[in-house]
Amino acid sequence: MKIPKEITFYTYYADSGKPRVDETMKRLKEIYPDLTVNIEHRTDGDGSVLKTRAAVGELPDVFECMGQVENVLLKSGDLAPLDDVMEETDFASKFLDGNLEVKKAEDGHYYAVDTTTPGGYLIYYNTEVFDKLGLEEPKNFDEFKHVITTLAENDVIPFALFGQEKWPGLQLYDMAVIGQGQELGIGGLEDRKTKITDPEYKEAAKKMEEAISLGLIGKGAMNTNASQAFELLGTGQAGMLGNGDWFFNDAITGGWEDHIGYFHYNPFTDAGKEEETQWHLSGGQGSLGGYAVSAKGEYAEFCKRFVLDYVYTRQVVNAELGDISALKETVEPNEARPASYQDFADNAVNIKSNSKYEYAFNNTEVLAALENENELLNTGSIKSEEFIVNLDEQLSELLSE
Repeated sequence: MKIPKEITFYTYYADSGKPRVDETMKRLKEIYPDLTVNIEHRTDGDGSVLKTRAAVGELPDVFECMGQVENVLLKSGDLAPLDDVMEETDFASKFLDGNLEVKKAEDGHYYAVDTTTPGGYLIYYNTEVFDKLGLEEPKNFDEFKHVITTLAENDVIPFALFGQEKWPGLQLYDMAVIGQGQELGIGGLEDRKTKITDPEYKEAAKKMEEAISLGLIGKGAMNTNASQAFELLGTGQAGMLGNGDWFFNDAITGGWEDHIGYFHYNPFTDAGKEEETQWHLSGGQGSLGGYAVSAKGEYAEFCKRFVLDYVYTRQVVNAELGDISALKETVEPNEARPASYQDFADNAVNIKSNSKYEYAFNNTEVLAALENENELLNTGSIKSEEFIVNLDEQLSELLSE
């Protein structure tokens, strides 16, 4: 096995991710004292950068990849199998039973690993803004509309969408579908278990259109990145934001943790049905993807060991910094979690179902169709009826046998 002096490592390296990566690398220095790790920040959420780099033979030595990217790179022979080192180190025994099973590829082998913890896509809100305007956390669609209009009338951006990435807006539609009682969300479309013409999808599109017409999404949303959206919410320029449960950590990083809450109910649900859809979350479903090794890299065998050490150490660091853990061992957080984060941690046992995050999609063409049409819906460029018709035509072709 060739031992390198340095390797390239491609991962999300901003906001709350940066201190976690830094601390993990600091601890790994004790295991690999002579190794230099050159970190490259992951700049996308759909893996397009990795696919481009793979096409020209310039993949990093170790990299974070999403599910659909794993399938693409697996077909091109760019992923090193990790099974042998996982077995040698008894890697799976360190995590909750069955936690890594979802990471197996169709051929039964592991090519990318990470852990799955309870969570999903949530709507966060600035409690100081809500208190100032006399607003309460909405439990149904009527109350949600009242929140939107009140924020807009008071020159507060209702929803800080970071539209430079397409997934947050699509996940919001997914939440709307779940709010109509279809817990599979948009993932059911790819899996051919549901159709876009089903009543739940139509009603969700209508509610999105209505919310957007009330000013839900600001005019500059499509040019807003994640850090800018976080700042808008944290400083009270926006009232709400949608993101994964990891945003609790971003709030801590930004110093806003004391005035960030989250919605306990799906705000797209009709009045009287709140309890039926509660804790059926958008996103959070385990999927392919994680940290992988370039099979064509000069130090692939070494990196297979490094990546497993990274994943385990990162989970310990995450737990110490307050994340909900998938480790078998008990790791106490260094500091007490902020109230809203602790509340979510306590409620994690109540989660009844999770849908797919868009990075869990295997069919990239289906995902692209959903993303593009949803972006048009979010900008008010098309009506809900057009959204359904356009997608019905595209998905019928893409998903035909």
